Amino acid sequence: MEFLNKYILIIIIGLIGTFWILNHIKNLYITFFKKKKVYNNILLNQLNYIFPIIIIICSIRCFICEPFKIFSYSMNPTLLTGDYIITQKFSCIINNLSKKNIVIKNYQPKKNDIVVFKSPHNKLVYYIKRIIGMPGDTIVYNPFKKKIYIITKKNIKYQIISLKNNMINNQYPGTFNMNTYRSLKIEQYQEQYKNYIYNISVTHGIKNSIYPFYKQCNSKKKWTWIIPKNKYFVIGDNRDKSSDSRSWGFISKKNILGKAKYIWFSIDIHNKNWLKKIRFYRIFKKIL
Repeated sequence: MEFLNKYILIIIIGLIGTFWILNHIKNLYITFFKKKKVYNNILLNQLNYIFPIIIIICSIRCFICEPFKIFSYSMNPTLLTGDYIITQKFSCIINNLSKKNIVIKNYQPKKNDIVVFKSPHNKLVYYIKRIIGMPGDTIVYNPFKKKIYIITKKNIKYQIISLKNNMINNQYPGTFNMNTYRSLKIEQYQEQYKNYIYNISVTHGIKNSIYPFYKQCNSKKKWTWIIPKNKYFVIGDNRDKSSDSRSWGFISKKNILGKAKYIWFSIDIHNKNWLKKIRFYRIFKKIL
């Protein structure tokens, strides 16, 4: 089943491409050697237009950008359930603007980027999270105060500052299933790390974390992680409802598919009024 899921599209494109090439060879042979006018049937004639379009679409998906749909609440309030996003799969680097020396290469992950990646435990499952730790960094997380500290390779310690923004009145579905000791209260904060500013959601009233914490083998301290080479520490903007590096560890660079760039469409799946299902205010919104 995994083989079919991965290669069935390649097999179909290969078969269509074979027919397309054979048809062109046949037409060239008839035109130049038999000196006859070529008459194509309708199916083969349509194939001449369809195959190049398929190649262009597949090339764009493989090398330039790829669409995804958001199914979970782990990136609220940045990304909502029902958002359709576009990921960038390449980086454009300008070495010398005056000489117009532009280098296009595979996407290079950066801190604060929101990335789509393959799950470390199941390559068929895709996650989307925010990168907060780069190779060589040390991440310290306080689960009670929900504070994050980053110690860089140069031994410089940074604290991600959280400033209360506003109260989120509507609770996300599923909050009543959590282990709580008082009524749940979801608050929105603005986090700031250097020049990066973004919104996060924090749920007050959770007695215990719904996800187990990942303990690194070579680390003696709890809730402290040292990021190895070619690994990244990712976290969801919905701090208390996200399964991320805090619970299952780091992600590999080779598993990162691309950076989330834009929301091209959005549907509110919980809104029963079909006239208000489409979130027009989120269409073509840039992801920060």
